[in-house]
Amino acid sequence: MMRQELERLLIPSRVTGDDLRSAAVEENALGKSTTNTRRLTFRHMVSLYGLVEQPPLTQVFLKLWQSDGEGHKFQALLVSLARDPILRETAPVVLSSAIGEYIYRSQFEHALSSALPDRFGEKTLRSMAQNCAATWTQSGHLQGSVKKVRRRVAPTPAAVALAALLATVAGFGGPAILSSIWMQILDLSPDQALDQLRRAEAIGLARVRSAGDVTEISIRQPMAATLGVRELEHV
Repeated sequence: MMRQELERLLIPSRVTGDDLRSAAVEENALGKSTTNTRRLTFRHMVSLYGLVEQPPLTQVFLKLWQSDGEGHKFQALLVSLARDPILRETAPVVLSSAIGEYIYRSQFEHALSSALPDRFGEKTLRSMAQNCAATWTQSGHLQGSVKKVRRRVAPTPAAVALAALLATVAGFGGPAILSSIWMQILDLSPDQALDQLRRAEAIGLARVRSAGDVTEISIRQPMAATLGVRELEHV
């Protein structure tokens, strides 16, 4: 997730990809010891978050980052999952574990090796598993340095709106958004997700309409208008 680096780099005065690259590499906003390390770290961040080309999802992420400080860890997790297929393969390990249950690195290794057989050596697999476990720890889903314990997270309405956007882009619509994997990642039941989206509606990031058994959820248009990301309407 590289959350510490994100916190250092993403400030309101840095908007464009050139701004971010200059801050990371030339100004050493990331606090790295060598120019090589700065370049490598920024390259990883670009791959994970699209910071240079800034597709619509990245634009939404950058806007929410400035307006929803409490939701940073959830925003970063959701975008990471959307863009990193390796991290996505570890989601079932976390989501299938009960609150309070221990999760071990070997479970992440097994998930990755099962999904991507014979692709990685033992050392690489171990490193990836550790990195994935660290991401889920930074997001609050896991707690502990060596022994990881599953914890329930409490997302912000803006983060839930972002999850609904990702669900919409993935093809979910109406009530299916509420039970999608993106809401499960935020530890929300359908009823809880609907309540949070109503809160997101109050800040212009969603529109929810219910009539009898029919629930309509609109994300793209209100979010595009509120955040000024017009490209969302065509995603």
